[in-house]
Amino acid sequence: MNEKWKNAFNEIHAEPELKQSTMDYLSDRVYSRSGREKKKIFTVPRFAAAAVCLAAVLLFGGYRLYFIPTAFISVDINPSLELGINRFDRIVSVEGYNDDGQELADSLNIRFMNYQDALEQLLADDTIEELLSKDGVMSLTVAGDNDTQNSEILEHVESCVDGRQNIHCHSGDSEEMHSAHESGMSFGKYEAFLKLQELDPSITADDVKDLTMHEIFDLIEEYSEDHNNGGTSSSGIGSQNGQSNSPGDNTCTRTGSGTGSGSGTGSGTNSGTDSTGHEGHHGPHHDR
Repeated sequence: MNEKWKNAFNEIHAEPELKQSTMDYLSDRVYSRSGREKKKIFTVPRFAAAAVCLAAVLLFGGYRLYFIPTAFISVDINPSLELGINRFDRIVSVEGYNDDGQELADSLNIRFMNYQDALEQLLADDTIEELLSKDGVMSLTVAGDNDTQNSEILEHVESCVDGRQNIHCHSGDSEEMHSAHESGMSFGKYEAFLKLQELDPSITADDVKDLTMHEIFDLIEEYSEDHNNGGTSSSGIGSQNGQSNSPGDNTCTRTGSGTGSGSGTGSGTNSGTDSTGHEGHHGPHHDR
């Protein structure tokens, strides 16, 4: 027993037997217990540190499994946005790629929903329904690193839009998605731009980034016709200002690049209306 305890007890006036029994009790209860606690204190931090490390690994691994998208659906009509889907088929990100797209993304409450339910809710949105009712054209492009997941998503997207008018779905190359984002466009619109640029290399991303998908598909059709006729288009890029060349029924195609299907659907479904010609293209015009 240390000197502090001894001095304290020497100042207490009590029977020697009582003093001794009390000192023995304290020695047994305090000092022996203190020794046991020191052993626990020595081992508990090591266990706690290991537990923290394990928890960090599990949390980080769980974060990557759940919150990192493994596939994307690019939704383009006039609003352009992309839905990020995790390996469990849940929406984990909704990002707009123009002002209308960001406004639509902010209004949707679809994070953590199954992507099929989320897509149904998006298609039922008042803004989307109004645009489609006015001959708007929607493009749904699926991209990701897992071919199996991509194929399954595309099948479900096709089923979701079956019977709806003016909706086209494609599969694409995920590597081009990074280039699309660098150009400030969603992946689906960028794929359509690449197809248009194949027909006219002078067209730039800035020329089309503010156009609707209807306008882009119309231009793809027009440039394709000029190319097939052996001529070149001099109409420029612009909206048709009231002229409607609706692509008609929805077409869902599996391609290595989503752009290839854009021109195919445009020329196949509009042949009945092309006899009126294309008017109203008077140079670059960005009204969206």
